[in-house]
Order: sequence, then structure tokens, then C-alpha cells
Amino acid sequence: MKPLSTAQILLYSAASLGANLVYMFTNAAFPLFLSAYPVSNMMVGFLAQERSFVGGFVQPVVGAISDRLPPNRLGRRRPFFLIGVPLTAAALILLSTRPPLWSVVAILTVFSFFLAVASDPYMAMLPEITTHEQRGRVGGFMALFNMLGAIMAIALAFLLWDSNQSLVFWLVSAGLVAAFAITFFTIKEPPLSAVRERHKSRISVGAYLRDLFERRELIKYLAAVFFFWLGNGGITPFVTRFGVQILGVEENVSFLLVLPAIVGAAIFAVPAGLLTERLGKKRVLTAGMFLFGLVTCVGAQIVRNVPQAILLMALVGIANAVTTALLAPLLADIIPRERAGEFTGLGALVWSLAQPLGAMAAGSMADATGTLRWAFTAGGFAMLVGFAVMLSVHPERSTSPDEREPVVVTIGARGG
Repeated sequence: MKPLSTAQILLYSAASLGANLVYMFTNAAFPLFLSAYPVSNMMVGFLAQERSFVGGFVQPVVGAISDRLPPNRLGRRRPFFLIGVPLTAAALILLSTRPPLWSVVAILTVFSFFLAVASDPYMAMLPEITTHEQRGRVGGFMALFNMLGAIMAIALAFLLWDSNQSLVFWLVSAGLVAAFAITFFTIKEPPLSAVRERHKSRISVGAYLRDLFERRELIKYLAAVFFFWLGNGGITPFVTRFGVQILGVEENVSFLLVLPAIVGAAIFAVPAGLLTERLGKKRVLTAGMFLFGLVTCVGAQIVRNVPQAILLMALVGIANAVTTALLAPLLADIIPRERAGEFTGLGALVWSLAQPLGAMAAGSMADATGTLRWAFTAGGFAMLVGFAVMLSVHPERSTSPDEREPVVVTIGARGG
């Protein structure tokens, strides 16, 4: 099939900006937002990552439903944007009122649910509208837009957090809606007839599990991703707290510690995607995972001031560019396209469970030791385990040629 044009890639990637605007905001701001409530570091870690925990159970179901959605004008994936995005935005706006703790927990659950409703179908579009060879490039642009969303979140928090927290919630909500709207109105899904129809008979749980575990490369990939996100989940919610508690910076300044990683990722995301066209996705991805784990393990123990932290986070940014750009494209190479929603959701289930587990483990370690340093070191070690498992993954053994039949994507039409 014809590769996507640069304009198509940019328009498809726009939703990544909105999604990561929200993700970065929740990762960086929620731990500080929750500091006003009587909760421990362990609970802060869990609540800051609750969107992952709840979303993990929602996304496989949503993905499987989108695979089976009857023919309609919008396609199989885009209808879920109309449900998930507005309700996610509404939940953020409710949180801006600083309700009681029990309400915060309830709203975070609703927020997590509907964010998952939108995000899995969006990711499931990737193998349907891209060629095998182009997915690394598209992943690079998606990662670039991810980082632009993150930069927006950090900039809003730095400029407005101390003076008007409520406005930050509103602006993040608006950004989410606008970014997904761009993708919704400009990217048309391939015709349903172009995607091979699945057998509609009911299957047993045992048969489903046997089919799943026969996909050895997918299982190894999911194991590697689990350990990677276990480590990442233990690190991400505590970066701003590390700045405040360990380095002694002000809360609004702590947001800037994340910025070098984001800028580094934005700069290297597209080159990382392009590099896969010469070296292959797996080789580039494993190098990024190794760098991420090593820098985190060592850096957590040696950083003593803000300049050192900035240098460390810049190196993290390079590694983050690679992993953000290539985890989804490599998964797309492993899964059959007619079950893209289902298996994308399954991948989301793994990382969505790993992140809050990592966050709670890191928070518990910080509570027990009185410092976040060892929590960060443990997170880096988990990433190195993920790197070791990823070395055993062989995407070329995972799918048959008939699972890669061509489809067509068009741009600029609103119907499906």
C-alpha cells in the first residue's frame, strides 16, 4: 500500500499530543496536587498512576469491541474518541475544584476509564494505516508530538501552578479535546472490507489462552514491556518530589527538572524512528531501553544538585525518545492487524498494571528508607531486566504474510 504522506503522519500524530499533555500533567502535577490530602507516598504513587491501573482493564475490552464494531460512517476506532475525550476532559475540570478525597478517588477512576476508551482505539489505528516499513518513522513523529504535549503541560504548570491551579486543569482539558479533534476530522480509517473479517463463532477461555501463549514473540514482548514499565512507573510520579525533597527546589521549579528529558526526547524522537529504517526497530529499541535503565540506576545515587539533575534528565530524554517512538511500532509488527484493537489493549493492560505496581513499590521503598534515591535505582534495574528480555524477541517470527495484507488510508474526509 502507499505510505502515508508527511501531512498524514502529522495529522494522525496530533492526538498523541493531546494524550501526552494529559499523561504528563497527571504524572508531574498529581503528586503535588495530592500533597494537600492526607495520603502516604505509596498512595500518592498509586493515585497518580490510577489511570494506568483502571485503563489496563478497560483497554483490552474496548479494543476487542472496536475490532468488532459494525460498519458505520466513522469507522471502527474514531467513534470511541467521541465518548472518551469529552468525558476525560470533564473529569479533569471536576478535579480542578479540589473536592474531598473520596470524590478525588471516584473522579480519578472515571477519568482513567474514559481516557482508556479513547486511547486504545487510537493506537489500534497504527497497524491499519501504516506499512510495516514506515511504522518506525510514524512512531518517531508520534513520540515528537508526545513530547510537545509534555512540554505544554510543564510550561502550563510552571507558569500557572502557584497562581491558578484550576486554570491549568481547564487548559489541559481544552488541549486534549483540540488535539484529538484534529485527528478525528482529518484521518479516515481504511474501509472495513479491507480488513480481514474474523470468525464470529464463540471460543472458550482455554482456546483463547492457548492461542495467546502460542504467540511466543508477543508473550516475550509483553514480558519485556512489563519490566520496563514497572521501572518507569516507579520513577515518573516522583521526579518532581525528588526535586523538592532531595534537591530542595521550590514546587514550581521542580516541574523544570522534567523539561530536559522532554526536550531531549523531542529532539531525538524522529531521528530514532528514521534510524530504524537502517538498523531495525528491535536493535534501536533495545539500545534505548539499556540507556534508560543504566542512567536511572547510576544517576539516582550520584545526583547532588540541579545542574547534575539536568544533565541526567537530558540523557534520560534521549532514551525516552527511543522507547516512546518504538514500543508501539514494534508491537504493531508482532500482532495481526484484524485483531489490532484487542492486542493493543492487551499490551496496554500489561503496562497499565506495571506502572501503578512500580509506583506503589517505589513509594513504599521511599517510605521505608526515608529517601527516593533507592526507589529510583530499583526502577532503573527493572528497566534493565526489560532490556534483557527484549533481546530474545524476534518480530520476524511472529506473523504470517496474510496478516499483513494492504489497506488504504485517505485524508481530509469526515465520513468512514
